[in-house]
Amino acid sequence: MTRWVAALVLTTAVGAGFPGAPKLGTSEGGSGRLIAAQTGNPQIAVLSPTRDVLADAFDGQPLPRPHSLTVDRRAGIYFSDPHGVLYIRPDGDVTRVAVDIESLAGMVLSPDEKTLYVANGAGESLLAFDVGADGSLSGRRDFARMTNAAGLTVDSAGRVYVAAGGGVEVISPEGHPLGTIPIDGAHALAFGGRDRRSLFAIGRNAAWKIAMQSQGK
Repeated sequence: MTRWVAALVLTTAVGAGFPGAPKLGTSEGGSGRLIAAQTGNPQIAVLSPTRDVLADAFDGQPLPRPHSLTVDRRAGIYFSDPHGVLYIRPDGDVTRVAVDIESLAGMVLSPDEKTLYVANGAGESLLAFDVGADGSLSGRRDFARMTNAAGLTVDSAGRVYVAAGGGVEVISPEGHPLGTIPIDGAHALAFGGRDRRSLFAIGRNAAWKIAMQSQGK
């Protein structure tokens, strides 16, 4: 992995020598923590500033393949895994909060953290869930029609950005399509830069930095 200064993308320097490479989803976790979903040695781990394993098992079984994650203001962590959507509570307990999603991909919280958006890579819709005060999920619904959905991010106005087959799809907070940013092959998204008005997109063999009028949350 690479580090792009001021973007939420991991650095080889941070990841080097840490058991469990390669890494997939990453997120800032408050207090300067950089948190990753690791697949080589499946676990959710803090990579920086200190290294720590947050979860490597659920219900007595090792995590098969954690994929993507997002962190809430309480320092709880939602992440995807073949078990479903799991939640690491601030006290460290791991619980399952959603199941029966064909192909879990990216996930992101709305700016007010009342909604969790989940990409179903094998489905025809981007999913949305209501978030409870304890981190539980309810009210599963189809938020927007979408195929080949992968990475997700949101801006401060609540618009959802989805890396999909045809580019980066932009969806209103009400679930209406607003347009497409024509990028071929992007699968991970994050707002970054000093004012968070740059959209960074990462693909298999390329990376893009897009100047935006909107600001990341």
